[in-house]
Amino acid sequence: MATRTFGSFTFEDFQDLFNIKKQKQLPLLTEWITIENNDNIAPQAELAELKNELLDYILEWNEDELKLFFIGPVLRLVHLNTEHFKPFSQRMLSATINGISVSGRVDFMIAKGLKTAKPPYFCIHEYKQEIDFEGDPLGQVLIAMLTAQTLNENKFPVLGAYIVGRNWFFLVLDNNNQYAVSHAYDASSDDIFQIFAILQKSKEIILRFI
Repeated sequence: MATRTFGSFTFEDFQDLFNIKKQKQLPLLTEWITIENNDNIAPQAELAELKNELLDYILEWNEDELKLFFIGPVLRLVHLNTEHFKPFSQRMLSATINGISVSGRVDFMIAKGLKTAKPPYFCIHEYKQEIDFEGDPLGQVLIAMLTAQTLNENKFPVLGAYIVGRNWFFLVLDNNNQYAVSHAYDASSDDIFQIFAILQKSKEIILRFI
């Protein structure tokens, strides 16, 4: 049996090995990233402060610093701990898909469970620094999401995101062998309020799967 780690995947590998095709759009992604009005739900002052910090340091931070000083604080403001699911970080996922054993450690996921994460509903995999990053973040988040979907026995779509410096991308892998990726949201601009609103809306969407 072939064995692959998440870090070895490109998005071309993903499409070729698993026959999963990229679409320009999927209905669930369109719904997820469509925010009518987030003026009343976003913690404006905290997000503005984080945005300014990102502007000051984005070219200097490495991946760990980006995660510690920016991504973590943004995710904390979303309040992802609920009675139905909670956030997990650096947890292993593995599955056998089309005769290939795939495994890797996921940067961030939302899943059921207390100490042990159950198969996740939402993965953020690959925080990449602004410059000089290695690997293919889209390929790596997609294989993490497909692993989650396999563990969930293809019962529902999986939400995901990847982050390259200031740019956030949201994506949906549905259970009909297709995926779609949003345009880039620049967290060093007022897009940060849209990013927050999309993360908030993920909780509403996940509740449909439970």
